[in-house]
Amino acid sequence: MLSDSAKKPTLASGRRELRELVDTCDAIADRKFNPFFLDVKLGVETLRQFFPLWKTFEDHCMDAHTLNRLSEVVRLQNTQLKFQSSALYADPEFIVRKVEHMSEKRLVEVLLQSWHPLAELEQLTEETVTHALSYWDTLLPIAERWKKRQSNEGKAPTSISDETLTGLGVHGEEFNKQINRLYEELRIACENGKAADYWTFARRSTYQETVHRAYLISFLITYGFARLRTEDGNLSLIPIDRPTGKAAANSISFPIPVPRSN
Repeated sequence: MLSDSAKKPTLASGRRELRELVDTCDAIADRKFNPFFLDVKLGVETLRQFFPLWKTFEDHCMDAHTLNRLSEVVRLQNTQLKFQSSALYADPEFIVRKVEHMSEKRLVEVLLQSWHPLAELEQLTEETVTHALSYWDTLLPIAERWKKRQSNEGKAPTSISDETLTGLGVHGEEFNKQINRLYEELRIACENGKAADYWTFARRSTYQETVHRAYLISFLITYGFARLRTEDGNLSLIPIDRPTGKAAANSISFPIPVPRSN
């Protein structure tokens, strides 16, 4: 057993106890522990126990600081209680203990009060049977329905000849001439050393012409005649001095919609 002198509080033990109290309060304020982790009443008793031992100004400041931190814990406990009451929160352990002490009769009464079973009744009537028979009588056989489905299928994709592509202006010598002319236009537009605004360079008097020109510009970029630059949402074109005429291996797709307002 401890002697009476060992049980007697000392100045050193009091300072240590207060530091531990402050550390615990700070941890609770930082949300590391539940506010109810600390017994505030026991903390106040600790302050009352060691208060007569304080001799220096620092000891009394520490005592006041500890009391302030305990009051913060009380505030956090109050906030948590208000939140739990507004959310109809109930402590699980409290519910378990309450259920364990309830009689079987009371448990049955609670079950009947909270039980709301759903019931559904279905039955065949003369009217529903008549509708079902009418549906199946008018339904075509499965073979006929498959024929109708096959007849609605689209045609398989087919190939297109070089002559047709040349006539559309997207293939052949004429297409290459359009690309080269457009490249020369871009070089002239950038003679001052500045990049050409994409929409200024692509826009024409009609929407169809603008779309066609944007289509040709995409080939300039893809095959190394020009470089597309994006900055702050603006698009610009920069001609390449020595075009490769080949698509880059690591190129990516960058779709640019052409609104009718352009």
